[in-house]
Amino acid sequence: MRKVRHPVASVDEVLPDIGKRVMFGTEPGECVLYHHHGNWYAVGSLCPHQNAPLEGTEARDGRITCKRHGYCFDLKTGDCTTLGGYGIPVYDVQIEAGTVYISVWEFD
Repeated sequence: MRKVRHPVASVDEVLPDIGKRVMFGTEPGECVLYHHHGNWYAVGSLCPHQNAPLEGTEARDGRITCKRHGYCFDLKTGDCTTLGGYGIPVYDVQIEAGTVYISVWEFD
């Protein structure tokens, strides 16, 4: 297993505080990208409660809220702040020359 860095968007494509769904990898994965209070975050694209899409949700105070049932998730950790036992994956984000990259673990 190795960590692979994928270009996923231009910094100009991501609106502040609004989640943008992006694809990555050779076996397409997806995540939602946020630019919130000057920081970049990439999290899983689905709420684990009932697989509701998180794309387009607004980031507020370091959290996002699922539109379907109101579950809140911390952008840094992916932990559900509404109900224990739920969480979403988080990915490393790097910005280089106007391009947003995420790093994910992939099997060789």
